[in-house]
Amino acid sequence: MICELCGKEVPRTRTVSVEGSVLSVCGECAKFGSEVAGPIGVRRPGNLADPVVAQRLERRQQRMAERDIYGTPAAEELAEDFGERIRQAREARGWKQADLGAKVNERASVIAKLESRAMVPTDAMIPKIERVLGIRLREKVEPVAVKKHSGSAPVTLGDLIRMDEE
Repeated sequence: MICELCGKEVPRTRTVSVEGSVLSVCGECAKFGSEVAGPIGVRRPGNLADPVVAQRLERRQQRMAERDIYGTPAAEELAEDFGERIRQAREARGWKQADLGAKVNERASVIAKLESRAMVPTDAMIPKIERVLGIRLREKVEPVAVKKHSGSAPVTLGDLIRMDEE
């Protein structure tokens, strides 16, 4: 048998709990944990690792579950004309870029970059700007319907070249 902690080949191992993990270790490595009765693969009530393992398994199950991406409701995305919206709302209030920057706790240069679309606002910045200016920078976007494959062979680049030659 091999010690799961040090890797030595030993005739007999002990089942020990080390930092919440149950391992099969040699006699020398047994001092690093507390001895546990019973075989390794058997779950015992009261084991410290059980709630953590169960929680991680549940999260894994959620991640691995199939999701219908076409059935999900419309998501909100940043509007393409966000810079124009910010500039128009700021000018409508008669504010300079520095004034708006002070109200949302950003520099005037950041506001200038946002208005020129040289910079995209962070997720934390968007609600601040929306609240101060009273505008919406995010829009609901419906997922684009993708036509499913009809059963015939897909068109390749070679097919397109042959079509162009004909």
